[in-house]
Amino acid sequence: MATQNVSLNDQFRGAVHREGISEQITQRILSLIREKHLKPGDKLPPERDLSTLMGVSRATLREALSHLAMMNVLELRHGSGTFITSLEPQLLVENFSLVFSLTHNSFLQLIEAREVIEPGAAALAAQRIEEDEVLQLEDILERSYDCLRNHPADFPQLDIEFHTKTAEFSRNALLTRIMQAIAQMSIASSQRTAGSPRGVSTVRVERAIKMHQNILDAIKARNPELARQCMLEHLRSVEDTLRGIHAEEE
Repeated sequence: MATQNVSLNDQFRGAVHREGISEQITQRILSLIREKHLKPGDKLPPERDLSTLMGVSRATLREALSHLAMMNVLELRHGSGTFITSLEPQLLVENFSLVFSLTHNSFLQLIEAREVIEPGAAALAAQRIEEDEVLQLEDILERSYDCLRNHPADFPQLDIEFHTKTAEFSRNALLTRIMQAIAQMSIASSQRTAGSPRGVSTVRVERAIKMHQNILDAIKARNPELARQCMLEHLRSVEDTLRGIHAEEE
């Protein structure tokens, strides 16, 4: 155990540069995890020792450790010390939305990421969905059409409910957690694409609902490739709308 501690201490040893000290500490700890020097469940050296090894103040060290705790990389246990979490992917994406700023570019980055993730989720859903889950998607579509007739401004919530449920029915826990993590960001994106200078665009809402219907029809037909294609077509339409809105605003 003593030999192991000496080896780990050597990995931490070395002063960091003065600029961006907290970020450098964060990156050093992440590097140690990537290089397998730190593993799930490992305990970090005490703060006093760690700050000495890295040549930083304890206040700066605590700032970096708190940042890693917010990322669910570290767990700070009062009276016990600081530990590496399980590093389960579902845990690490949990607070993803907290670090994502919704500028125009980040809206586009979000939709590009969804274009990578969601077509595959739709294809898996077409293979794995149960009949009662098909009914749940049909219910969302029915409520969407009612929303179009009566309260089109409420559509973004139903829009993201359809997408998160589709991911859930893929029966892939990581895909589900990713979609849950970006749900609030996706609602903001949906609100942007549903809107227009004169308010909510019922034309855009109706187009989105029809595309949801196409996705659902492909899933009900148990056709993975068609479900993938319909989802990608839908998301590319959203991307085109976002780019068009941005061009109008410039």
